Amino acid sequence: MSKNIKTKLCAIAIAAALSLSLTGCNDSFKKKEPSQQTSSSSAVQVSDVKSKFGDNIAAKSEHYSITLPMIKRIFKNSYNSFTAYYASYYGFDTTKSSKTQYYDEENKITWYDEFIDSAKSEVTQLFTLCEAAQKEGMSIDDADKADIEKTIDSMKTAASEAGKSVDEYISETFGDGLTEKDVRENLEQTTLASKYYKKIYDGFSYTDEQYEKTYSENKESYQYVDFLTFTFGYGTVDSSDSSVTVDEKQKEKAKAAADELAKVKSEQEFKDYITKYLNENPDYVNISSENSYTQEEFDAAVESQVNAALKQKYAYETSTDAGKWLFDDSRKENETYLFEGTSSYNVVMILKTPYRDESILKNVRHILITADSTDTDEEAKKKADEEAEKKANEVYEEWKNGEATEESFAALATEYNAQSDPNSAASGGLYKDVYQGEMVPTFNDWVFDESRKPGDTGIVKTDYGYHIMYFVGDSVVAWKSSADAVMRKDDYSKKYEELKAAVTIDFDDDYIYTILDPVDEAALTSESSDESSEESAAQPESAAESSVESAAENS
Repeated sequence: MSKNIKTKLCAIAIAAALSLSLTGCNDSFKKKEPSQQTSSSSAVQVSDVKSKFGDNIAAKSEHYSITLPMIKRIFKNSYNSFTAYYASYYGFDTTKSSKTQYYDEENKITWYDEFIDSAKSEVTQLFTLCEAAQKEGMSIDDADKADIEKTIDSMKTAASEAGKSVDEYISETFGDGLTEKDVRENLEQTTLASKYYKKIYDGFSYTDEQYEKTYSENKESYQYVDFLTFTFGYGTVDSSDSSVTVDEKQKEKAKAAADELAKVKSEQEFKDYITKYLNENPDYVNISSENSYTQEEFDAAVESQVNAALKQKYAYETSTDAGKWLFDDSRKENETYLFEGTSSYNVVMILKTPYRDESILKNVRHILITADSTDTDEEAKKKADEEAEKKANEVYEEWKNGEATEESFAALATEYNAQSDPNSAASGGLYKDVYQGEMVPTFNDWVFDESRKPGDTGIVKTDYGYHIMYFVGDSVVAWKSSADAVMRKDDYSKKYEELKAAVTIDFDDDYIYTILDPVDEAALTSESSDESSEESAAQPESAAESSVESAAENS
């Protein structure tokens, strides 16, 4: 399983299904023309403005429409994503309304305008793809409808367990005012848009000459180097003010050692020298045991430090002195370079001059069976693990006793990965273009075993659980995969612009701009709560008691 994959709860998966995010055509946070709306500077209430389209509709194209609550959800998704990851970088104050902070002060565009525009951009891409799909006669099929119904059923079940109607549950959980009808329409639209997007994106094909041309036009994006590096420190840096205190005696010693290392002529000589240096200067050894340690522990720490000196597949960069030197066209293998920092000397030896990654990527399917236990008790965890292993073997035998084909494996992966690894479930557990080191170790080692052949199967255990594996086979050369992604993205963008130009989308901006900034909304909710509290406090005692009793009965 990929390192960044996490098992998701049902509610999180449902929330993701409503996000309206499609790859490749969202131009959020891109510089734009000033908004023509003036209402963004004042807190307009929804009740003050009615939809010009009726039925709570905030935008529509020829065949599709979207309600204000759904656009509000997209707005909040955009706001939350930005504040979670980029707010500090842009100096955005999350305690203040986005209506009072400028995204583009010169043109008087607030961050609120930007979040609204981002939401409108997502709706634009959704309608553009849906209209294009509709024009070509594409529609969602029975399997798509069944998946949508499954999502709706999950909401109905959750609503029932909470003692609420499905509309109440959806409104409270996913966005004020959202209904089952809104969710169903959105799921139908996003499913259709995703299918059409995939059809376009996967439909491009390229020749070897085109790949080479893309590479030659931007070699830096595909180049790597392998090298060794070791640092000889001679000073300390004060973290409070970044000032450096230099030990002149140590600096002289460090320079002498760095000069010696810079004279070596091979990788082995480089490693031998730093091994010898670390043994003679134990203070340089990074060892966890500060006071006492065995010789075995010391030797292991030295070996680890020597191994760490090797840097492989270092991506192109020329922002540092070392980077400029490593990626210079005149470099030759086993050359060394010594440069001085503010508190150290550093020696670099280049082992492999700039190259593109010619390794072969792999395609593999998996079925993940997880241990269903959050218990911290070791016995309970062991039992859950044993049950997961048993289940994995049962599913593996089920596949082997059936058709035992890639297609039947994919069908089982779709079924079992729905909860354990939803990101791969839709593709039948398929991970395409896997590169060396991308997956967790045991998964990676199985896939990249030199003896691996198409059709090989097996069971691998990782921290995520038990993976039933199916090796599909070799994919493409790594650098071509990168170039292919760039070419497809560019070609898709061009195609999307053509499609967008052919679609008319009408936004009710006055209505959309009634969406409240989250900070303003929280303040308004607080005011309402305070007013309610004051009213309750002013009631005669008997009336207040009656109100509490009524609320208890209703709950």
